[in-house]
Order: sequence, then structure tokens, then C-alpha cells
Amino acid sequence: MNTFSPIIPPRSDLDWCWYLRRQGRTGEALERALHDIGVMQPGGWADWQDSSMTDIGAPVEMLFSADQSTMSLRTEVDDPGNDPQGRLETACHQIAKLGGKAPPEAWRYMVSAAQCAADLRFGAWLGLHQSDSDLGMTLFAEIPEAAADLSALFTQALPKDALAFEQDDLWLNRIGYATLTGQTTLYFETRLSAARIVPQLAQIAKVSSEPMLRDINAMIDAGIPNAHVPETFGFSFALHADGTPPTLTLHISAKALFVTDQEIEERVRAYPGDHVKAYAGLADQLLPAPEGQTHHGLIGLQARGEIKPLLSIGVAAPWISHDGTA
Repeated sequence: MNTFSPIIPPRSDLDWCWYLRRQGRTGEALERALHDIGVMQPGGWADWQDSSMTDIGAPVEMLFSADQSTMSLRTEVDDPGNDPQGRLETACHQIAKLGGKAPPEAWRYMVSAAQCAADLRFGAWLGLHQSDSDLGMTLFAEIPEAAADLSALFTQALPKDALAFEQDDLWLNRIGYATLTGQTTLYFETRLSAARIVPQLAQIAKVSSEPMLRDINAMIDAGIPNAHVPETFGFSFALHADGTPPTLTLHISAKALFVTDQEIEERVRAYPGDHVKAYAGLADQLLPAPEGQTHHGLIGLQARGEIKPLLSIGVAAPWISHDGTA
């Protein structure tokens, strides 16, 4: 049986540590992994600069899903204030250090070539997915818009001409690699309306578009003061090696749709699924976000044929920043 020596967190992540420890062994294992990466290491880069990962600038985001079988989060792998060039190799090094298998050399070469095309916003993030026995990881690598001419290298697994839109309307912005399965996920952003593009996306994934459009329209029509339809939204295709259609997930800004953490929280708690207990444990201890900001990030809606999509939500860690704000 593994035992972990106690970690003494700095003030900035004390509340966050207690949340993880209350989740039992899976939370303790994630705390240890974050400590090894340096996020929670006193004397490391725990005194962080604001991250673009979350609206409040925290460098760690919990990921809750209505089909939750692991405890998951996403983290920076280096101080966000540092130059993000080279962050891909840093993430690969952290994967190896945590006992995982980094992406193949050819995969890393293609991503590196794309990242050399322009300035980067974050370079690479690392997802951690802890079950009772295993730590899975996902490498999220940034693909800058300037690398549009390289997108075909990543999208060749999709049906030919599946996304036949102008580059200004649709672009690849991230690519994910799951260390346990070798699965690649392509993340896109679009300026097109959901009504226009979701039916075509659903056709690629061989699912019905109606359940997704119903949920999106219900969110848009929720009647929240100051809410607005986002100018862009995201979607992803998780590719399958056995030739089955890719898994489609839509990604929409919770802040744009519901404005405040309170409004977002009410809807996440009401959505059916087994995410509620773990989500509520974090939501209950969040301090109010600074005015105009939210702890909540993107809402995910994973297509499931004819039935209601699976919900996911990202929530920034309850972290005290270097300037003393929550």
C-alpha cells in the first residue's frame, strides 16, 4: 500500500490542498502529482503568474463530468509567466516523470512544427485523471492560428472535406494526446452559429444533432441578465483507432451564457449525472470571484446519439493569487 509523506503547502494553495485531501486517496494522489510537477511545491513556481487557463488566473482547473469515473484536472506545467515556447517538451518530461508514456516522436515533431509558426499563448497543458489504481494523463498542445497550412497533418483522420468552411470561420486550436490509450483529440474553434455547424458535426460523428441543439438553445434562452451568445464556441473530435466515428463534444463559455458563478452553479447542479457530489464539494468552498470574472470555464456537451448529451464543466482551483485575490 502506497503512503505519501505530508506536503506542507504555501498559503496560496492551502484551501486547494484541503479540497483534494477530502476526496480520499484519489485526491491525495493528484496532490502528490501536482507537487511533483511544481504547481504546489514551496520554493518552486507555486507563487504563480496569472494563467490563461482560467478566468481568475489560477494555474489548475478541476474537470467534472456527468459520466465521471476518475477525478480529473488540468494544470500548467511551468510558471505561466515564462515563455511558452518549449512548454511541449516540458509537458512530455513531466509525463515521463509521473510514469506515463509521452506521445510518439512523429506526433511531437508535427506539433513542434506548428508551434514554431507563431507566438504561443500557453504552449501545452497537462490533464491528470486519477482512478483508484491508475494515473492517466492528457497532453493538451496549442496549435496557433498561423499554423493553418499544417492543419491537414492533424485532420487527415476525419472524412475528406468534412469541415469544408473558410479558415476564418473555423480553425484548429489544440490537439490532445491520452497517454493510456494513445487517443488523439482535435479541438476546434468556430465563428459559425451552432444552428449552422452542429448538424454537419453531428453527421461526421454519426449522431443526432437535435439533443445538442436543444441544450444549447435552452442555455441561450435562459433569460440571464447580461448574458450573450458567444462570438465563438469550440468543439472537439476524439478519434478512434478502430475506425468508428469520432466522439463529438461541444465547448461553450459558461461565463458568456450565465454571467456569474451563482447562475452557472445552479444549472450544473441541476443537470443529470454523477458529477454533482464531487462538483458540489468544490463549489461549496469557492470564495466570490473578482467582479467580472468566474471560476467556471467551458461547458462541454458530449454527443450520445439520440439522448441528452453528457455535461462537463471546468472549475478553477480555489487559489489565492500572488496579489492576494481569490
